[in-house]
Amino acid sequence: MSFSVSRSAVIEAPLSPVVGALRDLSTYSEWVPIVSRVEPDGDEHWFVELRVAIGPFARSKRLRMKRSIDNFDRVGFVRDESDGRSHAGWELNLTLKSVDAQTSVHAVLDYDGKMWTPGPVEEALHSGLDSAIDRLQTFVDAQH
Repeated sequence: MSFSVSRSAVIEAPLSPVVGALRDLSTYSEWVPIVSRVEPDGDEHWFVELRVAIGPFARSKRLRMKRSIDNFDRVGFVRDESDGRSHAGWELNLTLKSVDAQTSVHAVLDYDGKMWTPGPVEEALHSGLDSAIDRLQTFVDAQH
């Protein structure tokens, strides 16, 4: 079952520091609550652990991600495992636009597998993205 989760936000900062934060996947565990851990795997790959808690239960998934888009107005990451097996797709695309001293960000997370079905897990992803918006503002503020 595939699903897509998206959010839009306006960050009170110029484009450059926002793009800097979004293109560095290693910082995501600092401001995205559903990202519990990130480890670099070379220059353009990261091992990302997603963790979602639903009541007393937790579900986690480790993904190897690579940067697929890296422009001044778009940043993207896709799942890119190196074990030779077939895996469900995960893709994160971020579109940015500078508006005066602010930056609008539109984020879309797509999943096309069977293990993380819609329902409680999808709701937890929505909640995690909502929290990430506020935390991104705080993270960018602390960087400059």
